[in-house]
Amino acid sequence: MADSTPLTRSSAQPAPDRPVYVIGGGPGGLSAAYALRARGIRAVVLEKSDRVGASWRRHYDRLHLHTTRRLSTLPGLPMPRRFGRWVSRDDVVRYLEKYAEHHRLEIVTGVEVSRIERAPDGTGWLLHATGGRELTGAAVVVATGYNHTPRVPDWPGRDSFTGAFLHAGEYRLPGVRAGAGEVRDAGRAVGSDGAGRAEVQGVGGGCGGCLALGWALRGCVVACRAVPRAPEGRRPVASDL
Repeated sequence: MADSTPLTRSSAQPAPDRPVYVIGGGPGGLSAAYALRARGIRAVVLEKSDRVGASWRRHYDRLHLHTTRRLSTLPGLPMPRRFGRWVSRDDVVRYLEKYAEHHRLEIVTGVEVSRIERAPDGTGWLLHATGGRELTGAAVVVATGYNHTPRVPDWPGRDSFTGAFLHAGEYRLPGVRAGAGEVRDAGRAVGSDGAGRAEVQGVGGGCGGCLALGWALRGCVVACRAVPRAPEGRRPVASDL
């Protein structure tokens, strides 16, 4: 997918043909650009990575959507039946690439927007982007999502915790590495795609009496750690932690 026409510095003068800039080349940004174009409005997608769907490409390997294929499609292009009922991460990425190509969306990659403010003439918005670019748009759609940058809460005792500690953004497969330690066959591994979808996978036993617990928090955080297993015959309680 080729980049669109090179960006140029904008003028402070009003212009009738100013585009709507869409920041972010994920599902939200692509579908917003399609909806605008369907109404005859020029939309330019600004994506800071080199490809669309950048966040999806970094999700864990075995991720599958927990919504069915028909309910996960974007406007204007159904997902292929060959993707199956529960769509995998790799097929989501393929779909986003095809979506941009199918609708001939105008996408510029490698451009990161650092600031947005009202245009000096008061008729639009001024975007400050990489390379000293100043872009003026009639409107701006911010579709950057909320799972790009990992966030770990400042839980009491986290600094003194000596076990393996893993953010969901680092999880790929069972046998995951966290810093200098490693979690292998920890009973269960918990992963999240950062958009409210999560998968809990059984990865075998034999962890020396340990299991992995995950806390799914709004803000795209899943923390996994090894904790003592409850004694045989009773459910875990808070004191076991």
